[in-house]
Amino acid sequence: MNQKTDELELYELKTYYAVTIDPIHVGIGGTRLERVDLPILRDPATRLPKIPGTSISGAARANTALVTGKYSWKDGNKEFSCAGKGGEAGEKHCGSVDPACPVCVPYGFSKGTGFGMQGLAQFFDAHIFLFPVYSMIGPVWVTSPIMLGDMCTKTNILNNEFCPLGEKVESKEKLNFGWIMLEKINKDIDKEPILQLIPSCIPTLIKQRIVLISDAIFIKIVNSNLEVRTSVSIDPSTGAAEDGALFTYEAIPRGTILRFDVVYNSGINLEINGKKLRVKDGVPVTIDWVKKHVENGFKLFEILGIGGMNTRGMGRMKLLSLERGEKDE
Repeated sequence: MNQKTDELELYELKTYYAVTIDPIHVGIGGTRLERVDLPILRDPATRLPKIPGTSISGAARANTALVTGKYSWKDGNKEFSCAGKGGEAGEKHCGSVDPACPVCVPYGFSKGTGFGMQGLAQFFDAHIFLFPVYSMIGPVWVTSPIMLGDMCTKTNILNNEFCPLGEKVESKEKLNFGWIMLEKINKDIDKEPILQLIPSCIPTLIKQRIVLISDAIFIKIVNSNLEVRTSVSIDPSTGAAEDGALFTYEAIPRGTILRFDVVYNSGINLEINGKKLRVKDGVPVTIDWVKKHVENGFKLFEILGIGGMNTRGMGRMKLLSLERGEKDE
Protein backbone atom coordinates (compact mmCIF):
# COMPACT_ATOMS: atom_id res chain seq x y z
CA MET A 1 0.00 0.00 0.00
CA ASN A 2 1.43 3.32 -1.08
CA GLN A 3 0.23 6.84 -0.26
CA LYS A 4 0.96 9.47 -2.90
CA THR A 5 0.57 13.25 -2.94
CA ASP A 6 1.22 15.02 -6.25
CA GLU A 7 2.77 11.79 -7.55
CA LEU A 8 5.26 11.72 -4.65
CA GLU A 9 5.28 8.55 -2.57
CA LEU A 10 5.02 9.38 1.12
CA TYR A 11 5.00 5.90 2.60
CA GLU A 12 4.67 2.21 1.79
CA LEU A 13 3.09 -0.47 3.95
CA LYS A 14 4.66 -3.90 3.45
CA THR A 15 3.52 -7.16 5.07
CA TYR A 16 6.17 -9.77 5.84
CA TYR A 17 5.77 -13.47 6.52
CA ALA A 18 8.41 -15.45 8.40
CA VAL A 19 8.87 -19.08 9.37
CA THR A 20 10.56 -19.97 12.64
CA ILE A 21 13.61 -22.18 12.09
CA ASP A 22 14.11 -22.64 15.84
CA PRO A 23 11.75 -22.09 18.76
CA ILE A 24 11.55 -18.37 19.61
CA HIS A 25 11.42 -17.02 23.16
CA VAL A 26 10.55 -13.38 23.74
CA GLY A 27 10.02 -13.22 27.47
CA ILE A 28 8.05 -10.80 29.62
CA GLY A 29 10.94 -10.24 32.02
CA GLY A 30 11.42 -12.04 35.32
CA THR A 31 9.63 -15.13 36.59
CA ARG A 32 5.88 -15.58 37.02
CA LEU A 33 3.64 -17.91 38.98
CA GLU A 34 2.39 -19.66 35.85
CA ARG A 35 2.77 -23.09 34.31
CA VAL A 36 6.36 -22.19 33.42
CA ASP A 37 8.89 -20.01 35.21
CA LEU A 38 9.67 -17.85 32.15
CA PRO A 39 6.56 -17.36 30.00
CA ILE A 40 6.59 -15.60 26.65
CA LEU A 41 4.93 -12.32 25.75
CA ARG A 42 1.24 -12.49 24.83
CA ASP A 43 -1.28 -10.14 23.29
CA PRO A 44 -3.48 -8.89 26.15
CA ALA A 45 -6.64 -9.08 24.01
CA THR A 46 -6.29 -12.61 22.62
CA ARG A 47 -3.73 -14.15 25.00
CA LEU A 48 -1.88 -15.39 21.93
CA PRO A 49 1.94 -15.23 21.81
CA LYS A 50 3.46 -12.45 19.74
CA ILE A 51 6.80 -10.84 18.97
CA PRO A 52 6.69 -7.10 19.71
CA GLY A 53 7.76 -4.64 17.05
CA THR A 54 10.49 -3.38 19.36
CA SER A 55 12.14 -6.83 19.34
CA ILE A 56 11.99 -6.95 15.54
CA SER A 57 13.37 -3.44 15.09
CA GLY A 58 16.07 -3.88 17.75
CA ALA A 59 17.44 -7.07 16.22
CA ALA A 60 17.15 -5.70 12.67
CA ARG A 61 18.98 -2.53 13.71
CA ALA A 62 21.91 -4.49 15.13
CA ASN A 63 22.03 -6.63 11.99
CA THR A 64 21.95 -3.63 9.66
CA ALA A 65 24.75 -2.08 11.70
CA LEU A 66 26.83 -5.23 11.23
CA VAL A 67 26.20 -5.34 7.48
CA THR A 68 27.07 -1.67 6.95
CA GLY A 69 30.06 -1.48 9.31
CA LYS A 70 28.23 0.79 11.75
CA TYR A 71 28.23 -1.59 14.70
CA SER A 72 31.37 -0.21 16.32
CA TRP A 73 34.04 2.11 14.99
CA LYS A 74 36.24 5.05 15.90
CA ASP A 75 36.63 8.54 14.48
CA GLY A 76 39.76 9.92 16.05
CA ASN A 77 39.39 9.46 19.80
CA LYS A 78 35.63 9.12 19.67
CA GLU A 79 33.90 5.76 19.69
CA PHE A 80 30.64 5.29 17.79
CA SER A 81 28.03 2.56 17.59
CA CYS A 82 24.77 2.98 15.69
CA ALA A 83 23.45 -0.32 17.05
CA GLY A 84 21.29 -0.29 20.17
CA LYS A 85 20.50 2.94 21.98
CA GLY A 86 23.98 4.37 21.37
CA GLY A 87 25.12 4.84 24.93
CA GLU A 88 23.32 6.44 27.86
CA ALA A 89 21.96 9.41 25.88
CA GLY A 90 22.55 8.32 22.30
CA GLU A 91 25.93 10.01 22.21
CA LYS A 92 27.47 7.06 20.34
CA HIS A 93 25.03 7.30 17.44
CA CYS A 94 26.61 9.08 14.52
CA GLY A 95 23.33 10.79 13.64
CA SER A 96 24.50 11.56 10.12
CA VAL A 97 21.78 12.79 7.77
CA ASP A 98 23.93 14.04 4.87
CA PRO A 99 25.21 11.54 3.94
CA ALA A 100 22.44 9.55 5.59
CA CYS A 101 23.53 6.85 8.01
CA PRO A 102 22.01 3.50 6.88
CA VAL A 103 21.24 2.71 10.54
CA CYS A 104 20.36 6.00 12.24
CA VAL A 105 18.01 7.22 9.51
CA PRO A 106 15.92 4.04 9.00
CA TYR A 107 15.74 3.18 12.74
CA GLY A 108 16.03 6.61 14.36
CA PHE A 109 18.53 8.19 16.73
CA SER A 110 18.84 10.61 19.61
CA LYS A 111 21.95 12.60 20.44
CA GLY A 112 20.54 14.69 23.24
CA THR A 113 17.99 17.48 23.47
CA GLY A 114 16.86 18.82 20.12
CA PHE A 115 18.99 16.56 17.95
CA GLY A 116 17.33 13.32 16.93
CA MET A 117 14.69 11.81 14.70
CA GLN A 118 12.19 9.03 14.60
CA GLY A 119 13.22 6.27 12.25
CA LEU A 120 11.75 6.22 8.77
CA ALA A 121 10.77 2.56 9.28
CA GLN A 122 7.88 1.80 11.66
CA PHE A 123 7.68 -1.78 12.96
CA PHE A 124 4.51 -3.52 14.12
CA ASP A 125 4.05 -6.64 16.25
CA ALA A 126 4.43 -10.08 14.65
CA HIS A 127 1.41 -12.33 15.18
CA ILE A 128 0.91 -16.03 14.54
CA PHE A 129 -0.55 -16.63 11.07
CA LEU A 130 -0.21 -20.42 10.81
CA PHE A 131 0.56 -22.61 13.82
CA PRO A 132 2.00 -26.17 13.53
CA VAL A 133 0.39 -28.88 15.64
CA TYR A 134 0.71 -32.65 15.74
CA SER A 135 -2.07 -34.85 14.32
CA MET A 136 -2.59 -38.49 13.39
CA ILE A 137 -1.54 -37.66 9.80
CA GLY A 138 1.54 -35.75 10.88
CA PRO A 139 1.98 -32.01 11.32
CA VAL A 140 -0.80 -29.68 10.22
CA TRP A 141 -0.94 -25.89 10.34
CA VAL A 142 -3.99 -24.31 11.96
CA THR A 143 -5.32 -20.81 11.57
CA SER A 144 -8.54 -18.98 12.41
CA PRO A 145 -10.73 -16.18 11.03
CA ILE A 146 -9.18 -13.56 13.30
CA MET A 147 -5.70 -14.53 12.11
CA LEU A 148 -6.62 -14.46 8.41
CA GLY A 149 -8.75 -11.31 8.33
CA ASP A 150 -12.33 -10.13 8.19
CA MET A 151 -13.18 -11.73 4.85
CA CYS A 152 -13.55 -15.21 6.30
CA THR A 153 -15.43 -14.41 9.51
CA LYS A 154 -18.67 -15.31 7.68
CA THR A 155 -17.55 -18.93 7.68
CA ASN A 156 -19.29 -19.41 11.05
CA ILE A 157 -17.16 -22.39 11.94
CA LEU A 158 -18.16 -24.04 15.22
CA ASN A 159 -15.83 -24.91 18.08
CA ASN A 160 -16.09 -28.65 17.37
CA GLU A 161 -15.41 -28.30 13.63
CA PHE A 162 -12.49 -27.84 11.28
CA CYS A 163 -12.47 -26.66 7.69
CA PRO A 164 -9.74 -28.24 5.53
CA LEU A 165 -7.94 -25.78 3.26
CA GLY A 166 -5.14 -28.07 2.08
CA GLU A 167 -5.42 -31.19 -0.06
CA LYS A 168 -3.66 -33.41 2.49
CA VAL A 169 -6.43 -32.87 5.05
CA GLU A 170 -9.42 -32.73 2.68
CA SER A 171 -10.31 -36.42 2.98
CA LYS A 172 -10.39 -36.55 6.80
CA GLU A 173 -13.82 -36.57 8.47
CA LYS A 174 -12.25 -36.39 11.94
CA LEU A 175 -8.83 -35.17 12.91
CA ASN A 176 -6.98 -34.61 16.16
CA PHE A 177 -5.08 -31.41 16.83
CA GLY A 178 -2.82 -32.34 19.69
CA TRP A 179 -5.17 -33.29 22.51
CA ILE A 180 -8.49 -32.30 20.86
CA MET A 181 -10.51 -34.14 18.20
CA LEU A 182 -12.57 -32.09 15.74
CA GLU A 183 -15.03 -33.03 13.01
CA LYS A 184 -14.95 -31.83 9.42
CA ILE A 185 -17.40 -28.97 8.77
CA ASN A 186 -20.66 -30.39 7.37
CA LYS A 187 -21.80 -27.42 5.28
CA ASP A 188 -20.60 -26.18 1.95
CA ILE A 189 -18.59 -22.97 2.08
CA ASP A 190 -16.80 -20.93 -0.54
CA LYS A 191 -13.12 -21.52 0.21
CA GLU A 192 -11.77 -19.35 -2.58
CA PRO A 193 -11.90 -16.03 -0.66
CA ILE A 194 -10.16 -17.75 2.26
CA LEU A 195 -7.43 -19.33 0.10
CA GLN A 196 -6.72 -15.94 -1.46
CA LEU A 197 -5.62 -14.76 1.99
CA ILE A 198 -2.79 -17.33 1.99
CA PRO A 199 0.19 -15.58 0.32
CA SER A 200 2.15 -17.29 -2.44
CA CYS A 201 5.37 -17.18 -0.39
CA ILE A 202 4.07 -19.86 2.01
CA PRO A 203 5.82 -23.18 1.20
CA THR A 204 3.71 -25.72 -0.70
CA LEU A 205 4.25 -28.40 1.96
CA ILE A 206 2.54 -26.12 4.49
CA LYS A 207 -0.23 -25.01 2.11
CA GLN A 208 -1.24 -28.63 1.62
CA ARG A 209 -1.83 -29.04 5.37
CA ILE A 210 -3.65 -25.85 6.40
CA VAL A 211 -6.79 -26.18 8.52
CA LEU A 212 -9.20 -23.43 9.54
CA ILE A 213 -10.68 -23.67 13.05
CA SER A 214 -12.67 -21.32 15.27
CA ASP A 215 -10.97 -18.44 17.05
CA ALA A 216 -11.76 -19.87 20.50
CA ILE A 217 -10.26 -23.29 19.74
CA PHE A 218 -7.28 -21.72 17.96
CA ILE A 219 -6.32 -19.86 21.15
CA LYS A 220 -6.58 -23.06 23.21
CA ILE A 221 -4.59 -25.14 20.72
CA VAL A 222 -1.79 -22.59 20.42
CA ASN A 223 -1.35 -22.09 24.16
CA SER A 224 -1.42 -25.82 24.90
CA ASN A 225 1.09 -26.73 22.18
CA LEU A 226 3.88 -24.22 22.81
CA GLU A 227 7.32 -25.68 23.29
CA VAL A 228 8.32 -25.93 26.96
CA ARG A 229 11.93 -26.60 27.91
CA THR A 230 13.69 -27.19 31.18
CA SER A 231 17.13 -25.81 31.94
CA VAL A 232 19.43 -25.63 34.89
CA SER A 233 22.26 -23.31 35.84
CA ILE A 234 25.71 -24.86 36.05
CA ASP A 235 28.11 -24.16 38.90
CA PRO A 236 31.37 -23.20 37.12
CA SER A 237 33.47 -24.39 40.05
CA THR A 238 32.09 -27.94 39.98
CA GLY A 239 30.70 -28.29 36.47
CA ALA A 240 27.52 -29.72 38.01
CA ALA A 241 24.00 -28.37 38.29
CA GLU A 242 23.42 -25.80 41.00
CA ASP A 243 20.92 -26.65 43.71
CA GLY A 244 17.56 -24.95 43.23
CA ALA A 245 18.54 -23.59 39.83
CA LEU A 246 16.10 -25.64 37.75
CA PHE A 247 13.73 -23.50 35.64
CA THR A 248 11.32 -23.92 32.73
CA TYR A 249 10.53 -21.60 29.84
CA GLU A 250 8.23 -21.65 26.84
CA ALA A 251 8.69 -20.71 23.20
CA ILE A 252 6.87 -20.41 19.90
CA PRO A 253 7.69 -23.74 18.16
CA ARG A 254 9.68 -24.14 14.97
CA GLY A 255 7.65 -24.18 11.77
CA THR A 256 5.31 -21.40 12.91
CA ILE A 257 4.39 -18.82 10.26
CA LEU A 258 4.40 -15.25 11.61
CA ARG A 259 3.08 -12.10 9.98
CA PHE A 260 4.03 -8.49 10.66
CA ASP A 261 3.88 -5.09 8.96
CA VAL A 262 6.49 -2.42 8.39
CA VAL A 263 5.69 1.10 7.20
CA TYR A 264 8.49 2.71 5.21
CA ASN A 265 8.43 6.50 5.04
CA SER A 266 10.08 8.78 2.52
CA GLY A 267 12.76 11.21 3.66
CA ILE A 268 12.68 13.37 0.56
CA ASN A 269 11.08 16.38 2.27
CA LEU A 270 12.56 15.99 5.75
CA GLU A 271 15.15 18.22 7.41
CA ILE A 272 17.09 17.65 10.63
CA ASN A 273 18.70 20.74 12.16
CA GLY A 274 18.42 22.52 8.82
CA LYS A 275 19.95 19.65 6.86
CA LYS A 276 17.98 17.69 4.30
CA LEU A 277 18.19 13.91 4.34
CA ARG A 278 20.47 12.90 1.49
CA VAL A 279 22.14 9.59 0.65
CA LYS A 280 25.12 11.17 -1.14
CA ASP A 281 25.81 13.84 -3.75
CA GLY A 282 22.37 15.38 -3.18
CA VAL A 283 20.48 12.11 -3.82
CA PRO A 284 17.37 12.11 -1.58
CA VAL A 285 16.51 9.37 0.92
CA THR A 286 13.76 7.33 -0.74
CA ILE A 287 11.44 4.60 0.48
CA ASP A 288 13.40 2.00 -1.47
CA TRP A 289 16.66 3.08 0.20
CA VAL A 290 15.15 2.70 3.67
CA LYS A 291 13.56 -0.64 2.80
CA LYS A 292 16.80 -2.04 1.37
CA HIS A 293 18.77 -1.46 4.56
CA VAL A 294 16.04 -2.81 6.83
CA GLU A 295 15.63 -5.95 4.72
CA ASN A 296 19.39 -6.52 4.72
CA GLY A 297 19.04 -6.62 8.50
CA PHE A 298 16.09 -9.02 8.25
CA LYS A 299 18.20 -11.51 6.29
CA LEU A 300 20.47 -12.11 9.27
CA PHE A 301 17.52 -13.31 11.41
CA GLU A 302 18.08 -16.82 10.04
CA ILE A 303 21.68 -16.74 11.28
CA LEU A 304 21.78 -14.55 14.39
CA GLY A 305 18.21 -15.01 15.56
CA ILE A 306 15.81 -12.85 17.54
CA GLY A 307 14.61 -12.84 21.14
CA GLY A 308 16.23 -14.59 24.09
CA MET A 309 17.77 -17.99 24.83
CA ASN A 310 19.96 -17.80 21.72
CA THR A 311 22.71 -19.78 23.43
CA ARG A 312 20.19 -22.57 24.01
CA GLY A 313 19.38 -23.12 20.34
CA MET A 314 16.54 -20.63 19.97
CA GLY A 315 15.71 -17.55 17.96
CA ARG A 316 16.36 -18.15 14.27
CA MET A 317 13.63 -17.35 11.76
CA LYS A 318 13.60 -16.86 8.00
CA LEU A 319 11.66 -14.16 6.21
CA LEU A 320 9.93 -15.59 3.17
CA SER A 321 10.26 -14.19 -0.35
CA LEU A 322 12.75 -11.48 0.52
CA GLU A 323 14.51 -10.05 -2.49
CA ARG A 324 18.28 -10.22 -2.46
CA GLY A 325 19.28 -6.63 -1.75
CA GLU A 326 22.63 -5.07 -2.35
CA LYS A 327 24.83 -3.57 0.29
CA ASP A 328 24.91 0.19 0.12
CA GLU A 329 28.00 2.28 0.46
